[in-house]
Amino acid sequence: MSANALLQALQEAVTASKVYTDHHTLNVLARDALHPGRMPGWTVAEPLCVVRPEHTAEVAAVVRLASMHGVPVIPIGGGSGLMGGAASLVPGLVLDLRGLQEIHVRPADRMADVGAGVTIQALNQAAAPHGLMCGHDPWTVAVATVGGTIGTNSLGYLGGKYGAMGDQVLGVEAVLPTGEVIATRAVEKSSTGPGLHRLFIGAEGCFGIVTRATLRLFPLPQARLLQAWEFADFATGFTAINALLQAGLRPGLLEYSDESPAVDDTPPATLIVSFEGPRRVAQAEAEEAVHLCTAHQGRQLPLRHAETFWAQRHDSGDAYAAARAAGQAWNRHRRRHPLDYLHVALPPSAVLDYRRQSLEILAQHRLHALQTGLWCHAGLFNIAFSGADATTFTAVQMVLLQLCQELHGAMEYCHGVGVRLAPLMQREHGVGLEVLRRLKQCLDPQGILNPGKLDLVTVPALEPAAGP
Repeated sequence: MSANALLQALQEAVTASKVYTDHHTLNVLARDALHPGRMPGWTVAEPLCVVRPEHTAEVAAVVRLASMHGVPVIPIGGGSGLMGGAASLVPGLVLDLRGLQEIHVRPADRMADVGAGVTIQALNQAAAPHGLMCGHDPWTVAVATVGGTIGTNSLGYLGGKYGAMGDQVLGVEAVLPTGEVIATRAVEKSSTGPGLHRLFIGAEGCFGIVTRATLRLFPLPQARLLQAWEFADFATGFTAINALLQAGLRPGLLEYSDESPAVDDTPPATLIVSFEGPRRVAQAEAEEAVHLCTAHQGRQLPLRHAETFWAQRHDSGDAYAAARAAGQAWNRHRRRHPLDYLHVALPPSAVLDYRRQSLEILAQHRLHALQTGLWCHAGLFNIAFSGADATTFTAVQMVLLQLCQELHGAMEYCHGVGVRLAPLMQREHGVGLEVLRRLKQCLDPQGILNPGKLDLVTVPALEPAAGP
Protein backbone atom coordinates (compact mmCIF):
# COMPACT_ATOMS: atom_id res chain seq x y z
CA MET A 1 0.00 0.00 0.00
CA SER A 2 1.34 3.44 -0.89
CA ALA A 3 1.64 6.12 1.77
CA ASN A 4 -1.24 8.05 0.21
CA ALA A 5 -3.48 5.01 0.20
CA LEU A 6 -2.63 4.28 3.83
CA LEU A 7 -3.42 7.86 4.83
CA GLN A 8 -6.76 7.69 3.04
CA ALA A 9 -7.64 4.42 4.77
CA LEU A 10 -6.71 5.86 8.15
CA GLN A 11 -8.77 8.98 7.55
CA GLU A 12 -11.76 6.83 6.69
CA ALA A 13 -11.24 4.71 9.81
CA VAL A 14 -10.84 7.49 12.40
CA THR A 15 -11.68 10.73 10.49
CA ALA A 16 -9.16 13.04 8.85
CA SER A 17 -8.94 15.39 11.86
CA LYS A 18 -7.17 12.67 13.86
CA VAL A 19 -4.46 11.99 11.29
CA TYR A 20 -1.44 14.33 11.20
CA THR A 21 1.26 14.64 8.57
CA ASP A 22 2.75 18.09 9.25
CA HIS A 23 6.49 18.15 9.91
CA HIS A 24 6.19 19.78 13.34
CA THR A 25 3.90 17.07 14.76
CA LEU A 26 5.93 14.29 13.18
CA ASN A 27 9.18 15.70 14.58
CA VAL A 28 7.90 16.16 18.14
CA LEU A 29 6.20 12.77 18.40
CA ALA A 30 9.03 10.81 16.80
CA ARG A 31 11.05 10.99 20.02
CA ASP A 32 10.84 10.91 23.78
CA ALA A 33 13.19 12.40 26.41
CA LEU A 34 16.25 10.23 25.70
CA HIS A 35 18.96 12.82 25.16
CA PRO A 36 21.53 11.98 22.44
CA GLY A 37 24.27 12.70 24.96
CA ARG A 38 23.23 9.59 26.90
CA MET A 39 23.37 7.37 23.81
CA PRO A 40 25.68 8.64 21.09
CA GLY A 41 25.17 7.15 17.65
CA TRP A 42 21.42 6.90 17.37
CA THR A 43 18.73 9.05 15.82
CA VAL A 44 15.05 8.88 15.00
CA ALA A 45 13.19 8.29 11.76
CA GLU A 46 10.45 10.62 10.58
CA PRO A 47 7.08 8.87 10.94
CA LEU A 48 4.75 8.36 7.99
CA CYS A 49 2.00 9.95 10.05
CA VAL A 50 0.65 10.45 13.56
CA VAL A 51 -2.81 9.19 14.51
CA ARG A 52 -4.58 10.35 17.66
CA PRO A 53 -7.54 8.03 18.41
CA GLU A 54 -10.09 8.69 21.15
CA HIS A 55 -11.49 5.22 21.81
CA THR A 56 -10.26 1.64 21.96
CA ALA A 57 -12.28 0.82 18.84
CA GLU A 58 -10.35 3.46 16.90
CA VAL A 59 -7.02 2.10 18.14
CA ALA A 60 -8.09 -1.37 17.02
CA ALA A 61 -9.09 -0.08 13.59
CA VAL A 62 -5.73 1.66 13.14
CA VAL A 63 -3.75 -1.41 14.26
CA ARG A 64 -5.76 -3.66 11.95
CA LEU A 65 -4.86 -1.44 9.00
CA ALA A 66 -1.21 -1.40 10.01
CA SER A 67 -1.22 -5.18 10.39
CA MET A 68 -2.82 -5.70 6.98
CA HIS A 69 -0.06 -3.71 5.32
CA GLY A 70 2.93 -4.46 7.56
CA VAL A 71 3.36 -0.88 8.76
CA PRO A 72 5.17 -0.39 12.10
CA VAL A 73 3.14 1.12 14.94
CA ILE A 74 4.92 3.12 17.65
CA PRO A 75 2.71 4.05 20.63
CA ILE A 76 3.47 7.22 22.57
CA GLY A 77 1.95 8.97 25.54
CA GLY A 78 3.48 11.97 27.27
CA GLY A 79 6.89 11.35 25.72
CA SER A 80 8.74 11.68 29.02
CA GLY A 81 10.51 8.32 28.81
CA LEU A 82 14.29 8.44 29.19
CA MET A 83 15.27 5.28 27.27
CA GLY A 84 13.91 5.89 23.77
CA GLY A 85 11.02 3.50 24.39
CA ALA A 86 8.64 5.74 22.44
CA ALA A 87 11.11 6.82 19.74
CA SER A 88 10.53 5.98 16.08
CA LEU A 89 13.52 3.91 14.99
CA VAL A 90 11.96 3.17 11.58
CA PRO A 91 9.40 5.11 9.54
CA GLY A 92 6.00 4.04 10.73
CA LEU A 93 2.70 5.11 12.20
CA VAL A 94 2.92 6.88 15.55
CA LEU A 95 -0.11 6.21 17.72
CA ASP A 96 -0.59 9.21 20.01
CA LEU A 97 -2.67 7.80 22.87
CA ARG A 98 -3.31 11.11 24.63
CA GLY A 99 -6.79 11.22 23.12
CA LEU A 100 -7.89 8.31 25.35
CA GLN A 101 -9.19 10.44 28.19
CA GLU A 102 -11.73 8.34 30.09
CA ILE A 103 -11.68 8.69 33.89
CA HIS A 104 -14.28 6.81 35.92
CA VAL A 105 -13.55 6.83 39.64
CA ARG A 106 -15.27 4.06 41.65
CA PRO A 107 -15.03 5.21 45.27
CA ALA A 108 -16.74 2.13 46.72
CA ASP A 109 -14.14 -0.10 45.05
CA ARG A 110 -11.20 2.25 45.59
CA MET A 111 -10.53 1.83 41.89
CA ALA A 112 -10.60 3.92 38.72
CA ASP A 113 -11.14 2.95 35.08
CA VAL A 114 -8.75 5.20 33.19
CA GLY A 115 -7.85 5.78 29.54
CA ALA A 116 -4.23 5.28 28.55
CA GLY A 117 -3.81 8.97 27.68
CA VAL A 118 -4.82 10.32 31.09
CA THR A 119 -1.96 11.90 33.02
CA ILE A 120 -1.28 10.87 36.60
CA GLN A 121 -1.93 14.46 37.62
CA ALA A 122 -5.38 14.43 36.00
CA LEU A 123 -6.20 11.11 37.66
CA ASN A 124 -5.28 12.54 41.06
CA GLN A 125 -7.42 15.61 40.42
CA ALA A 126 -10.40 13.37 39.63
CA ALA A 127 -9.81 11.08 42.61
CA ALA A 128 -9.18 13.76 45.25
CA PRO A 129 -12.85 14.81 45.74
CA HIS A 130 -13.51 11.19 46.75
CA GLY A 131 -10.68 11.23 49.28
CA LEU A 132 -8.53 9.02 47.06
CA MET A 133 -5.25 9.20 45.13
CA CYS A 134 -3.07 7.21 42.77
CA GLY A 135 -0.12 5.55 44.49
CA HIS A 136 2.23 6.47 41.63
CA ASP A 137 3.96 9.87 41.81
CA PRO A 138 6.46 10.22 38.93
CA TRP A 139 8.75 13.21 38.47
CA THR A 140 6.78 14.06 35.31
CA VAL A 141 3.37 13.78 36.99
CA ALA A 142 1.91 16.54 34.78
CA VAL A 143 2.77 14.81 31.49
CA ALA A 144 3.31 11.10 32.24
CA THR A 145 0.33 9.05 31.08
CA VAL A 146 -1.27 5.94 32.47
CA GLY A 147 -0.35 3.95 29.37
CA GLY A 148 3.25 5.13 29.33
CA THR A 149 3.86 4.47 33.00
CA ILE A 150 2.38 0.98 32.68
CA GLY A 151 4.54 0.31 29.62
CA THR A 152 7.74 1.09 31.53
CA ASN A 153 6.51 -0.05 34.97
CA SER A 154 7.90 3.20 36.26
CA LEU A 155 8.63 4.12 39.86
CA GLY A 156 7.71 7.37 41.58
CA TYR A 157 8.43 9.31 44.75
CA LEU A 158 5.93 7.32 46.84
CA GLY A 159 7.14 3.93 45.65
CA GLY A 160 8.46 2.96 49.08
CA LYS A 161 4.91 2.60 50.41
CA TYR A 162 2.73 2.07 47.35
CA GLY A 163 5.05 0.33 44.90
CA ALA A 164 5.70 0.90 41.21
CA MET A 165 3.06 1.70 38.59
CA GLY A 166 2.66 -1.98 37.79
CA ASP A 167 1.55 -2.56 41.38
CA GLN A 168 -1.37 -0.19 40.84
CA VAL A 169 -2.73 -2.13 37.86
CA LEU A 170 -5.65 -4.49 38.50
CA GLY A 171 -6.70 -5.05 34.90
CA VAL A 172 -6.19 -3.74 31.38
CA GLU A 173 -7.90 -3.40 28.04
CA ALA A 174 -5.34 -3.75 25.24
CA VAL A 175 -5.25 -3.97 21.47
CA LEU A 176 -3.20 -6.88 20.13
CA PRO A 177 -1.11 -6.63 16.94
CA THR A 178 -3.97 -8.27 15.00
CA GLY A 179 -6.38 -5.54 16.07
CA GLU A 180 -8.15 -7.87 18.50
CA VAL A 181 -9.08 -6.39 21.88
CA ILE A 182 -8.29 -8.21 25.11
CA ALA A 183 -9.86 -7.20 28.42
CA THR A 184 -8.66 -8.82 31.63
CA ARG A 185 -10.78 -9.10 34.77
CA ALA A 186 -9.99 -6.23 37.12
CA VAL A 187 -10.09 -7.65 40.63
CA GLU A 188 -7.79 -7.56 43.61
CA LYS A 189 -6.82 -11.22 43.32
CA SER A 190 -7.64 -14.14 41.05
CA SER A 191 -6.43 -17.71 40.78
CA THR A 192 -7.46 -18.54 37.23
CA GLY A 193 -4.12 -19.05 35.58
CA PRO A 194 -1.37 -16.49 34.88
CA GLY A 195 -2.48 -12.89 35.18
CA LEU A 196 -2.64 -11.76 31.56
CA HIS A 197 -2.65 -8.08 32.52
CA ARG A 198 0.96 -8.51 33.67
CA LEU A 199 1.99 -9.39 30.11
CA PHE A 200 1.62 -5.69 29.24
CA ILE A 201 3.30 -4.19 32.33
CA GLY A 202 6.84 -3.14 31.44
CA ALA A 203 6.44 -4.44 27.87
CA GLU A 204 6.66 -0.95 26.26
CA GLY A 205 3.82 -1.70 23.85
CA CYS A 206 5.66 -4.61 22.20
CA PHE A 207 3.01 -7.25 22.95
CA GLY A 208 -0.07 -5.06 22.73
CA ILE A 209 -1.18 -1.47 23.22
CA VAL A 210 -2.87 -0.73 26.54
CA THR A 211 -5.84 1.55 25.90
CA ARG A 212 -7.55 1.43 29.29
CA ALA A 213 -6.60 0.26 32.76
CA THR A 214 -8.33 -0.33 36.05
CA LEU A 215 -6.08 1.05 38.75
CA ARG A 216 -6.00 0.61 42.50
CA LEU A 217 -6.55 3.87 44.42
CA PHE A 218 -5.52 4.70 47.98
CA PRO A 219 -7.04 6.93 50.65
CA LEU A 220 -5.53 10.39 50.79
CA PRO A 221 -3.31 10.34 53.88
CA GLN A 222 -4.57 12.16 56.94
CA ALA A 223 -0.97 13.06 57.64
CA ARG A 224 2.27 13.15 55.70
CA LEU A 225 5.15 13.68 58.10
CA LEU A 226 8.49 14.60 56.54
CA GLN A 227 11.94 14.22 58.07
CA ALA A 228 15.46 15.05 56.89
CA TRP A 229 18.60 13.47 58.31
CA GLU A 230 22.33 13.81 57.77
CA PHE A 231 24.81 10.96 58.24
CA ALA A 232 28.58 11.12 58.36
CA ASP A 233 28.92 9.00 55.22
CA PHE A 234 26.93 6.81 52.82
CA ALA A 235 27.59 3.55 54.66
CA THR A 236 26.39 4.90 58.00
CA GLY A 237 23.11 6.15 56.55
CA PHE A 238 22.70 2.92 54.61
CA THR A 239 22.83 0.99 57.88
CA ALA A 240 20.14 3.28 59.31
CA ILE A 241 17.89 2.75 56.29
CA ASN A 242 18.19 -1.00 56.65
CA ALA A 243 17.28 -0.64 60.32
CA LEU A 244 14.11 1.28 59.38
CA LEU A 245 13.06 -1.39 56.91
CA GLN A 246 14.00 -4.22 59.25
CA ALA A 247 11.72 -2.66 61.88
CA GLY A 248 8.82 -2.90 59.42
CA LEU A 249 8.56 0.82 58.64
CA ARG A 250 7.49 1.70 55.10
CA PRO A 251 8.30 5.31 54.27
CA GLY A 252 6.28 6.73 51.41
CA LEU A 253 9.23 8.82 50.27
CA LEU A 254 12.76 7.53 50.74
CA GLU A 255 15.36 9.73 49.07
CA TYR A 256 18.99 9.20 50.03
CA SER A 257 22.09 10.67 48.41
CA ASP A 258 25.53 12.17 48.77
CA GLU A 259 27.32 14.69 46.56
CA SER A 260 30.58 14.22 44.62
CA PRO A 261 31.72 11.02 46.34
CA ALA A 262 35.07 9.42 45.55
CA VAL A 263 36.97 6.31 46.56
CA ASP A 264 39.08 8.26 49.07
CA ASP A 265 36.43 10.83 49.99
CA THR A 266 33.32 10.09 52.06
CA PRO A 267 31.06 13.16 52.05
CA PRO A 268 28.01 13.35 54.32
CA ALA A 269 24.79 11.79 53.02
CA THR A 270 21.25 13.13 53.36
CA LEU A 271 18.12 11.07 53.92
CA ILE A 272 14.63 12.46 53.33
CA VAL A 273 11.67 10.31 54.32
CA SER A 274 7.92 10.64 54.72
CA PHE A 275 5.53 8.67 56.88
CA GLU A 276 1.92 8.88 55.86
CA GLY A 277 -1.53 7.45 56.35
CA PRO A 278 -3.87 7.66 59.35
CA ARG A 279 -2.47 10.37 61.61
CA ARG A 280 -1.74 8.19 64.62
CA VAL A 281 -0.08 5.52 62.47
CA ALA A 282 2.09 8.09 60.68
CA GLN A 283 3.07 9.69 63.98
CA ALA A 284 4.03 6.35 65.49
CA GLU A 285 6.18 5.49 62.46
CA ALA A 286 7.81 8.92 62.49
CA GLU A 287 8.65 8.61 66.18
CA GLU A 288 10.19 5.18 65.62
CA ALA A 289 12.23 6.60 62.73
CA VAL A 290 13.61 9.32 65.00
CA HIS A 291 14.64 6.70 67.52
CA LEU A 292 16.32 4.46 64.93
CA CYS A 293 18.08 7.20 62.94
CA THR A 294 19.40 8.77 66.13
CA ALA A 295 20.62 5.37 67.33
CA HIS A 296 22.49 4.99 64.03
CA GLN A 297 24.36 8.30 64.36
CA GLY A 298 21.96 10.40 62.32
CA ARG A 299 21.59 14.13 62.87
CA GLN A 300 18.10 15.46 62.23
CA LEU A 301 18.06 18.46 59.93
CA PRO A 302 15.56 21.33 60.01
CA LEU A 303 12.20 20.37 58.53
CA ARG A 304 12.58 22.93 55.75
CA HIS A 305 15.15 20.68 54.02
CA ALA A 306 12.52 17.98 53.54
CA GLU A 307 9.71 20.42 52.78
CA THR A 308 11.75 22.12 50.05
CA PHE A 309 12.60 18.81 48.42
CA TRP A 310 8.95 17.69 48.50
CA ALA A 311 7.70 20.99 47.09
CA GLN A 312 10.23 20.95 44.24
CA ARG A 313 10.12 17.27 43.33
CA HIS A 314 8.16 17.85 40.12
CA ASP A 315 9.94 21.02 38.96
CA SER A 316 12.15 19.36 36.32
CA GLY A 317 9.18 17.35 35.05
CA ASP A 318 7.08 20.49 34.78
CA ALA A 319 9.90 22.12 32.79
CA TYR A 320 9.93 19.14 30.45
CA ALA A 321 6.13 19.26 30.09
CA ALA A 322 6.31 22.95 29.15
CA ALA A 323 9.07 22.35 26.61
CA ARG A 324 7.22 19.38 25.14
CA ALA A 325 3.99 21.36 24.84
CA ALA A 326 5.88 24.09 23.00
CA GLY A 327 7.45 21.56 20.64
CA GLN A 328 10.95 22.37 21.87
CA ALA A 329 13.91 20.07 22.47
CA TRP A 330 14.50 19.54 26.16
CA ASN A 331 17.96 20.70 27.14
CA ARG A 332 18.11 19.74 30.80
CA HIS A 333 21.04 17.43 30.10
CA ARG A 334 22.88 19.63 27.62
CA ARG A 335 26.29 20.05 29.21
CA ARG A 336 29.82 20.64 28.09
CA HIS A 337 30.72 17.09 29.10
CA PRO A 338 28.63 13.91 28.81
CA LEU A 339 26.34 13.18 31.73
CA ASP A 340 24.69 9.91 32.62
CA TYR A 341 22.74 8.38 35.48
CA LEU A 342 22.08 4.72 36.14
CA HIS A 343 19.28 3.23 38.24
CA VAL A 344 20.08 -0.36 39.14
CA ALA A 345 18.32 -2.83 41.42
CA LEU A 346 20.53 -4.90 43.70
CA PRO A 347 20.17 -7.19 46.69
CA PRO A 348 20.66 -4.72 49.57
CA SER A 349 23.63 -6.76 50.75
CA ALA A 350 25.43 -5.96 47.47
CA VAL A 351 24.84 -2.19 47.44
CA LEU A 352 27.97 -1.03 49.30
CA ASP A 353 30.19 -3.36 47.26
CA TYR A 354 28.65 -2.13 44.00
CA ARG A 355 29.02 1.49 45.06
CA ARG A 356 32.68 1.00 46.00
CA GLN A 357 33.55 -0.79 42.76
CA SER A 358 31.65 1.79 40.69
CA LEU A 359 33.57 4.67 42.23
CA GLU A 360 36.84 2.83 41.59
CA ILE A 361 35.92 2.26 37.94
CA LEU A 362 34.97 5.92 37.46
CA ALA A 363 38.25 7.05 39.06
CA GLN A 364 40.28 4.71 36.85
CA HIS A 365 38.76 6.34 33.76
CA ARG A 366 38.96 9.89 35.14
CA LEU A 367 35.20 10.30 35.25
CA HIS A 368 33.57 12.35 37.99
CA ALA A 369 30.89 10.85 40.24
CA LEU A 370 28.27 13.53 40.81
CA GLN A 371 26.07 11.61 43.21
CA THR A 372 25.22 8.17 44.57
CA GLY A 373 21.99 7.34 46.29
CA LEU A 374 18.98 5.15 46.97
CA TRP A 375 15.37 5.63 46.01
CA CYS A 376 12.35 4.05 47.71
CA HIS A 377 14.20 0.95 48.94
CA ALA A 378 17.60 -0.14 50.26
CA GLY A 379 18.34 -2.09 47.06
CA LEU A 380 17.40 0.54 44.48
CA PHE A 381 20.69 2.30 43.82
CA ASN A 382 21.45 5.22 41.52
CA ILE A 383 24.64 6.91 40.43
CA ALA A 384 25.23 10.00 38.27
CA PHE A 385 28.56 10.85 36.67
CA SER A 386 30.16 13.04 34.02
CA GLY A 387 33.29 13.04 31.90
CA ALA A 388 35.04 14.42 28.83
CA ASP A 389 35.89 11.46 26.59
CA ALA A 390 32.67 10.31 24.88
CA THR A 391 34.09 6.96 23.78
CA THR A 392 35.38 6.07 27.24
CA PHE A 393 32.25 7.48 28.82
CA THR A 394 29.96 5.20 26.80
CA ALA A 395 32.13 2.14 27.48
CA VAL A 396 32.09 2.80 31.23
CA GLN A 397 28.30 2.97 31.21
CA MET A 398 28.25 -0.62 29.94
CA VAL A 399 30.87 -1.74 32.46
CA LEU A 400 28.82 -0.39 35.37
CA LEU A 401 25.64 -2.03 34.11
CA GLN A 402 27.39 -5.36 33.62
CA LEU A 403 28.88 -5.12 37.11
CA CYS A 404 25.34 -4.80 38.46
CA GLN A 405 24.31 -7.94 36.57
CA GLU A 406 27.33 -9.83 37.93
CA LEU A 407 26.19 -8.95 41.46
CA HIS A 408 22.77 -10.52 40.70
CA GLY A 409 21.07 -7.19 40.14
CA ALA A 410 18.82 -5.82 37.40
CA MET A 411 20.17 -3.09 35.10
CA GLU A 412 17.19 -0.72 35.54
CA TYR A 413 14.36 -0.27 38.05
CA CYS A 414 12.59 2.87 36.94
CA HIS A 415 12.69 3.93 33.31
CA GLY A 416 12.35 0.78 31.24
CA VAL A 417 14.68 -0.54 28.54
CA GLY A 418 13.67 1.10 25.27
CA VAL A 419 16.52 1.27 22.79
CA ARG A 420 19.23 2.42 25.17
CA LEU A 421 19.46 -0.76 27.24
CA ALA A 422 18.39 -3.19 24.52
CA PRO A 423 21.97 -4.37 23.80
CA LEU A 424 22.19 -5.81 27.33
CA MET A 425 18.87 -7.69 27.28
CA GLN A 426 20.54 -10.98 26.33
CA ARG A 427 22.93 -10.67 29.26
CA GLU A 428 20.08 -9.62 31.56
CA HIS A 429 17.68 -12.46 30.74
CA GLY A 430 19.70 -15.27 29.20
CA VAL A 431 17.29 -17.94 27.97
CA GLY A 432 14.49 -15.72 29.22
CA LEU A 433 15.03 -13.34 26.30
CA GLU A 434 14.33 -16.18 23.89
CA VAL A 435 11.08 -16.85 25.79
CA LEU A 436 10.13 -13.19 25.36
CA ARG A 437 11.01 -13.35 21.66
CA ARG A 438 8.79 -16.41 21.21
CA LEU A 439 5.92 -14.55 22.86
CA LYS A 440 6.58 -11.61 20.54
CA GLN A 441 6.65 -13.90 17.49
CA CYS A 442 3.40 -15.56 18.56
CA LEU A 443 1.52 -12.33 19.21
CA ASP A 444 3.19 -10.14 16.59
CA PRO A 445 4.67 -12.31 13.81
CA GLN A 446 5.25 -9.26 11.59
CA GLY A 447 7.04 -7.41 14.38
CA ILE A 448 5.04 -4.23 13.80
CA LEU A 449 4.54 -3.11 17.40
CA ASN A 450 7.30 -0.76 18.60
CA PRO A 451 10.16 -2.43 16.69
CA GLY A 452 13.65 -2.19 18.13
CA LYS A 453 12.62 -2.00 21.77
CA LEU A 454 13.58 -4.59 24.41
CA ASP A 455 15.73 -6.36 21.76
CA LEU A 456 12.69 -8.42 20.71
CA VAL A 457 12.82 -7.51 17.00
CA THR A 458 15.88 -6.31 15.13
CA VAL A 459 15.75 -3.11 13.12
CA PRO A 460 18.14 -1.71 10.50
CA ALA A 461 21.42 -0.34 11.85
CA LEU A 462 20.95 3.08 13.40
CA GLU A 463 22.57 6.05 11.72
CA PRO A 464 24.86 8.34 13.78
CA ALA A 465 23.01 11.15 15.48
CA ALA A 466 23.27 14.52 13.81
CA GLY A 467 23.66 16.34 17.14
CA PRO A 468 22.08 16.98 20.54
